[in-house]
Amino acid sequence: MSKKITRREFVKDTGVLVVSISVVNRLPRLVASQTAPEAGSAILRSVAPEELDSWLAIAQDGKVTLYTGRVDIGTGVETSYAQIVADELDLAFEHVKVIMGDTGLTPDQSKSTASTATSMAAQPIRIAAAEARQVLLNLASKHLNTPVGELTVNEGVISLRDDSSKKISYGELIGGKRFDVKLKVLETGMWGPKLAGTAKPKVPSQYTIVGKPIPHVDIPPKVTGSYKFVHDVRVPGMLHGRVARPPALGATLLRVDPDSVRHIPGVRVVHKANFVGVVAEREEHAIRAAGELRCAWSKWSGLPDYQDLYQAVRTAPLIERRSRDEKGDVEAALQGAVRSAKATYHYPVQLHGMIGPSCAIADVKDGGATIWSGAQWVQGNRYDIAQMLGLSPEKVRVIWVAAAGCYGRLSVDDAAHDAALMSQVVGRPVRVQWMRHDEHGWEPVSTPMVMDLLAGLDARGNVVAFDFEGWSSSHSSGERGNSVAWRLLGTAPGHKRLSGGVGDHPYNFPNRRVALNYVQPLFRTLYLRAPGGLQNNFAIESFMDELAAAQGVDPIDFRLRYLEDARAVATLKAAAQKFGWDSRPSPRKGAGGSGVATGRGVSLAWQSIGEYAVGQRVAMVAEVEVHRDTGRVRVTRAVVASDCGLIINPNGLQQQVEGAVLQGISRVLMEEVKFDRSKVTSLNWNSYPILTFPETPEVEVVLINRPDIPSSGIGELATIPTGGAVANAIFDAIGLRLRQVPFTPDRVKPTLG
Repeated sequence: MSKKITRREFVKDTGVLVVSISVVNRLPRLVASQTAPEAGSAILRSVAPEELDSWLAIAQDGKVTLYTGRVDIGTGVETSYAQIVADELDLAFEHVKVIMGDTGLTPDQSKSTASTATSMAAQPIRIAAAEARQVLLNLASKHLNTPVGELTVNEGVISLRDDSSKKISYGELIGGKRFDVKLKVLETGMWGPKLAGTAKPKVPSQYTIVGKPIPHVDIPPKVTGSYKFVHDVRVPGMLHGRVARPPALGATLLRVDPDSVRHIPGVRVVHKANFVGVVAEREEHAIRAAGELRCAWSKWSGLPDYQDLYQAVRTAPLIERRSRDEKGDVEAALQGAVRSAKATYHYPVQLHGMIGPSCAIADVKDGGATIWSGAQWVQGNRYDIAQMLGLSPEKVRVIWVAAAGCYGRLSVDDAAHDAALMSQVVGRPVRVQWMRHDEHGWEPVSTPMVMDLLAGLDARGNVVAFDFEGWSSSHSSGERGNSVAWRLLGTAPGHKRLSGGVGDHPYNFPNRRVALNYVQPLFRTLYLRAPGGLQNNFAIESFMDELAAAQGVDPIDFRLRYLEDARAVATLKAAAQKFGWDSRPSPRKGAGGSGVATGRGVSLAWQSIGEYAVGQRVAMVAEVEVHRDTGRVRVTRAVVASDCGLIINPNGLQQQVEGAVLQGISRVLMEEVKFDRSKVTSLNWNSYPILTFPETPEVEVVLINRPDIPSSGIGELATIPTGGAVANAIFDAIGLRLRQVPFTPDRVKPTLG
């Protein structure tokens, strides 16, 4: 007897997982923190963006080092950047290594966020590599006494096209020396510099390495346990620190009793304004002292009642109303409509939920500081820490070492600020690792949102007006000047910016409007993957399904009526074809039955927020099971089609899509911050659950490569359609519409009853 089973089924049924690794001779992971530089040693090499030497260096053995201010937060850019450089320089991929995110070594390329790692940050890397190749060809032309046009390059060796015996390598030409070549800085915007050189980069038809599915270089050390995270960094003379947290988010310190922890060996209390911390030689002593230190705090109850959250959002003081993508006269079209449809959708407060909590090490001495951090924005953290400590930015060096995830959380690395403040006070290096209750209780969160949708239809059922009105605070109360430590000092300048939330959609209704009311924040917020995008899409795509169902039309056919963008149409059809979509209205026949109900739902995501997001289309079809006896929803299958222009590394792109989809499913099925009037109460994984391995569905990815369109990021967009797809699948299964995330059993069960 034999049975064909998948690897997933084998692991689930047997509990046995066998991992076999084939490690090829690729670049070992570089960790800049394996040696501890002197504090304050900031500028170790040129980091001026106009200098070619700031970007590339060639060793005597011909191997190339790329220096980039961007960091790899699981997006695989360490691998894809090396692919770009290897392609432009005609090198073997293994001969390129990448140094990332060190303010003393790398150019300032702004923050690693908003899916701009490829669409924006790769541009100067490609330009620098192309320029370096041209410089090397010019040098070889002189050395070989041959015109450049008669030379060819193969794996870092330049030779005569007709006589390969006459050759010279990159290492022989310039190994260990400077290029001393200037590039032109076209702009220095919020996403880093954009460069121009005299050389023309290759076109996609000339690529030999870009487009190949090269495994991420960090996978072997991560699987074998040799990868170095920021949690692994150790510095000689280092102390361990912890922060003594207030009992309420807005409480102020009345008094502190250092004698309450005198009995714990080697503990020192750090107290400045409302900031209270402890340091010790041993980590367990610091943890104990933070828990036993007696402090008196004022009372604070500035949060709304949990059950009144959405009313509090809707009625909070208005800061500004913004609209986008307006077309026609929505008000007049609604008044002239034969009939109308409306619905309200709610989205909760959610955490970034890093599985490994924040950690950083700071060494502040001799008028300078060195910080080891997993920050997404090393330059921004550098300037913030310098200002908080009263130092010159040039005296602060921030060295990026990978953390345990982020998606906006580490744009402000609170642990780095904690460590820097304590190190300055005690005069020794301090390591701070947040505890789980720190992370869940004090990290910046995503803002709750309320969304009203209204549509007007004519006599034939055509949508003549489509109106979206949302309420939300800014999705970032500040990437700069926003750390908890700095706020407790009372000197943080804050950062006023209204961001995220104003979404759009690809549907070409004759009259349409998308508007968002930015209101006073209820929480400290910071970008959570696709800020505002998942929320808006959940509402818009659910409403599209409601309109289709009301007319008895297949959900995909209904969307196609209003799609004119050819790429969006192709992406939607690709997902449907891969899934095996059968054209019919929702809900399915028999949706009112008993037992386990199954259904499928679709969602189309499109994001065009500024230049960096041009070229992204993602469609998702989700299949769900709804257990009527418990109200439990499980996603059993997810099919995702992605079009983000030119694909640099299909492996990396597929993994980004898979990860984004799983995180999105976790958010819409499980994640919701609970709180009382003074604090967050979801302080552990029991009270804030996330998707676990047995609950993950199979994710099938369709990659649509468009070499004629520049690469655009996908890390955010791929998570956006999850809410709508899952909500629509639930409706298809049970015939009941859920308009509030997450779709937990205690929310689904009463609906069924």
